[in-house]
Amino acid sequence: MNLIIKNGTVVTAENVSRANILVSGGKISKVSASVLSAKGAATIDASGKYVFPGVIDPHVHLGLEAYGSRTADDFMSGTRAASSGGVTTVIDYAIPGKWETLAGAVSRRLVEARGSYIDYSFHAQITNWSPETQSDFENLVSSGITSFKIFMPKTEGWGLNDWELLKIFEKASTLPVIIELHAESGPLIEGFIADLVSRKKTGVGDFYYTRPNIVEEEAVSRACFLAGKTGAKIYIVHTTTAGAVEITGRARASGVKVMLETCPQYLMLTNSVFKKKNGCLFATCPPVKLPSDNDALWTGLKDGSVRTVGTDHCAFSKSDKLTCAGDFRKLRFGMPGVETSLEILHSEGVVKKRISFKKLVEITSENAAKIFGLYPKKGAI
Repeated sequence: MNLIIKNGTVVTAENVSRANILVSGGKISKVSASVLSAKGAATIDASGKYVFPGVIDPHVHLGLEAYGSRTADDFMSGTRAASSGGVTTVIDYAIPGKWETLAGAVSRRLVEARGSYIDYSFHAQITNWSPETQSDFENLVSSGITSFKIFMPKTEGWGLNDWELLKIFEKASTLPVIIELHAESGPLIEGFIADLVSRKKTGVGDFYYTRPNIVEEEAVSRACFLAGKTGAKIYIVHTTTAGAVEITGRARASGVKVMLETCPQYLMLTNSVFKKKNGCLFATCPPVKLPSDNDALWTGLKDGSVRTVGTDHCAFSKSDKLTCAGDFRKLRFGMPGVETSLEILHSEGVVKKRISFKKLVEITSENAAKIFGLYPKKGAI
């Protein structure tokens, strides 16, 4: 079936212009300022409307088992919500379970994703660096996986030590892959938590202080140092702090291949939310930070030092979240976001003149497509 979208204002990362679009066989086949026609084509009149490429959310967790529970949505329900918000592609994670190989985790997730309403892909998460994992790593690259994630803290038993990081970075530097990093310092987190517990400050209102800004900044510094020594290309997921933007800016200036992603919650919320009656509903890992961090991340999006916006969509039910009973040691980390990210970035970014329409397309679609090997099939009209 052919489809013509006429009279819309087409927005790309490079241009905003009035144009007509012909879609043939589910793919855009022509964009023109002239009138388009095709036999039997349906027509949508987009007069007075903007036409964007589909949003690519490069960071979601659908059907995740963690923190003693399971998220409230799976690929079917989660991607229906995504499509309602203009998201046409999500990149989720294949995380090995106990005794599961990296390749086995990818195969399992491909089966779990079959009910998806939109396109999807996966980052493979490395939870150990055994000879078997190394072999899977190389084979998965050959099969089309372009990115692998590492946890620097011990969260859920997923963390790797610095020696493993170094070896993975060395291997990655020889292959066309990106290493994603959850960049927080495990030892600092443990120290801050122990100190708070010793002072009987274990309420949700104290949660920010288990992971203050230095926790991210130290880990980002370490990751950049190792990437600089090895030549690996790295991508810091869910960046939260002004310090991380500054550190990576200096690193890039010295030749380090490092990119940043942030999320809507780190642009809009601050640690004051943990003082609310149900502050546990806002708990994410890492936590939201300070107003000055919000400002720095918006500036980073505008000047390009922050390349993408993912959501880290991780939607536990409200009842699950409330089981913490006011104790930060029992929090379940994660917030929803895949359905609302485009609206938030438009209303709080474009409307408030923090970013342009072109920048909106760049950070929600084109950059992710280029970084993760989806461009030019995705990311631009």
